[in-house]
Amino acid sequence: MRFLPLALLLALAAPASQAQIIPSLDLGVAGGVNFASISDATDFDLDSSTGYHIGLYADVGVLFASARTGVYYVRAADIRDDISNPDPNTDTSFDYVAVPIDFQIKTPTPIFQAYALIGPEFRFPVDGLDTFETENVQYAGNVGLGVRGGLPLIGPSGYLELRYGRDFSGLRSDTGTSDDDVKVHLVMIRLGVGI
Repeated sequence: MRFLPLALLLALAAPASQAQIIPSLDLGVAGGVNFASISDATDFDLDSSTGYHIGLYADVGVLFASARTGVYYVRAADIRDDISNPDPNTDTSFDYVAVPIDFQIKTPTPIFQAYALIGPEFRFPVDGLDTFETENVQYAGNVGLGVRGGLPLIGPSGYLELRYGRDFSGLRSDTGTSDDDVKVHLVMIRLGVGI
């Protein structure tokens, strides 16, 4: 009788420890809000810096690390080109399909895990998807912090994170007085729910 509490504790800890050793697979939907900024944009105006993103993700993880990828539709911002579009009432929205590949280092706790992430992102402009060309692919990098929760082996799971996406390739070349690339950087708040 005196070993009953110890036996119950071991029975509860066994699934949690097994979940940390066996690779886990988590599939789900994610979305959130993003805030854009433009660098090297002498002839562009950021009319609205608030946008959104929504998509699907897959996460594979082990004890201290995991890798997550996904496909997201991103409405980054409304941008007006002052050279080619002098009408202030006409906006051009910067929409793209993003494919991030995040590498995460996480705490090995069973129910809630804090994590840091870093990884590349490939961006495909929506208006160029019908005539896909490799030179239209844009490249970015992401860093972020988050917390993930869920019951080991039985789910459900989810995460909440804050991430920063830095554009490396540029939106397009500036045809005005400068040859610098116009780059759209994003701060994102993302919520993911396992399905």
